[in-house]
Amino acid sequence: MPIPPADILGIGAVSGYGWSMDDLWSGLLSGSTSAEAHVGLGGRFPDPCWLARIPEGGDPEAGTTRYARAVTAAADEAIADALGRGWRPGERVALLYATTGGDRERWRQRYLEPEPDNPRRRFVEQVWTTPAARVIERYQFHGPSLVINAACTSGLHALAIGQRLLATGDATDVVVVSGDVGFDGEEIRAFASLKALVYDAPPSEVCRPLRGGTRGFVVGEGVAALVLAPARQPGTEGRIRLLGSALGNDAYHPVSIEPSFEYLIRTMDTALGHAEVTREDVDFYVAHGTGTAQCDEADTAVVEHLGKQSVAYCFKAMLGHTMGTAPLLETVITARAYSEGLLPATAAEAEAHPQLARGPMTHPGGVTAQLGLGFGGNITTAVYGDVD
Repeated sequence: MPIPPADILGIGAVSGYGWSMDDLWSGLLSGSTSAEAHVGLGGRFPDPCWLARIPEGGDPEAGTTRYARAVTAAADEAIADALGRGWRPGERVALLYATTGGDRERWRQRYLEPEPDNPRRRFVEQVWTTPAARVIERYQFHGPSLVINAACTSGLHALAIGQRLLATGDATDVVVVSGDVGFDGEEIRAFASLKALVYDAPPSEVCRPLRGGTRGFVVGEGVAALVLAPARQPGTEGRIRLLGSALGNDAYHPVSIEPSFEYLIRTMDTALGHAEVTREDVDFYVAHGTGTAQCDEADTAVVEHLGKQSVAYCFKAMLGHTMGTAPLLETVITARAYSEGLLPATAAEAEAHPQLARGPMTHPGGVTAQLGLGFGGNITTAVYGDVD
């Protein structure tokens, strides 16, 4: 049964490129990754450590850490963008916040600086509900608020849940925010032991999704935000339409993908059904694109299932893998690509999959399908199209 479509009216982002959507866009068009080799990060960080790290910045009033300030900055940008496109918040604006962890910087301070000047403030800032609560208070939103963790598909999971809140009437509008900032050395070393994360080489040598020689990803930090509202509201100018979405799980393994990809493809077909389009209608495919061997096989299976007309792209080599925020960052990039008529795809070599975009290209609109995968077997798919 179709789920009513929704329009993405506003977008915002903070990334390794800087503190705005414009910084992200110009960074992608530059063709240079936002990851750098960092030295002297302290603690148990590898030294040097390749990381796409959000630079210092943001509004000091929004919080004492980059994490807190970045969440507020991305939400502010998305809301301002939506207001500029004619959005008028309804009575029950929901706030869905997706993340794979709380304020890691604050958690580290909890153990490395056990006697803070203001323990109450430090405790409140490290609670995982606080970033969303600050945005809600700032704008006086009174719809439901959820913190969503579906591992590395968390941001796309939140978007799909947002579409359902609108469909049921539990929310008049939805602000979706996803943030993962402040990874520590222990986490990076532990993830590297799974042979997925690589910290001692640049993304150009490591993360090559749908290309030869790929072996994993470099980690990144990022926050993405968007405003979702029922489609075709009078006076609004949406950037892109969310036609359909679906949630699933392969029920296979805590950290591996079920090798037949049956449930992954089934979830994609469910989203296409909700969107009332066929796989032959899909012009673009946003790959999960972590660069691991398993993910590459999964993305290849989906590309082949969709058909030879689909152009594939992904951005983790440029942004680093920003965990739960990664798919939502790719959603806001896709939304801007529709608005700009330009897709800032990463350059690819001859040995790449024949359907992988070879570099920046004209974006004529059409239908886009997106895949998100997360530890624990989590699967999310979404389908986008042009705004009427």
